[in-house]
Amino acid sequence: MKAEINEIPGKWENGKGDSLILIGLVVLQGILALLSSYFFQTSLGDGIIYAGIISGYPLFFWFLISWIRSLRSCGSTLLDCRRTRIEPALVLLAVLLLPAAVLSFFVSAESGLGILMGGLLLTTPVIILICSSERLQIVENGVWHHGMLFKWDEIAGYSWTGDANSQLVLQSSKRFFKGAGPPLSVPPELKEAVNELLQKHIQAGS
Repeated sequence: MKAEINEIPGKWENGKGDSLILIGLVVLQGILALLSSYFFQTSLGDGIIYAGIISGYPLFFWFLISWIRSLRSCGSTLLDCRRTRIEPALVLLAVLLLPAAVLSFFVSAESGLGILMGGLLLTTPVIILICSSERLQIVENGVWHHGMLFKWDEIAGYSWTGDANSQLVLQSSKRFFKGAGPPLSVPPELKEAVNELLQKHIQAGS
């Protein structure tokens, strides 16, 4: 089965790619904060707030547009693996951010930063809930999970891991995200059906 990959020590394996991306984002945000502080002649703390606003809103709208486009590109559903379990930690984070967002409306309200930061904080639980509550589906044009469509031509292969090999790991062929993605829980009774669909479509697209 050429589509199934069991050993892939790729550059992005085991979350290494995620770590590099996060480090890069932190560095870029730091640079943007320094530039904002200098340009607006404010403290570094306000510069960090400006940097979050400048980058946060475009990223949020990019996420929404990508999510909507992915939804429209799915095609018909071939197999529904039911709703995945929402991580309690993510739900707790989203709930905790809600009062923080409301309170921020009253902080620096005179300068308008409170309203902008409140709106930005409200976008975070929205993204978290969308990504953590979406169900895993095998659709006509790929695999739908975590609020995104993984197209067939973007999947180089897959493997099974976890208890009783019940977690699906897709191997990405994207230029900037090559390697294994996050484990996706599959109900044991649906594993064989998922396996058959993946073999059929990934081999056909190879």
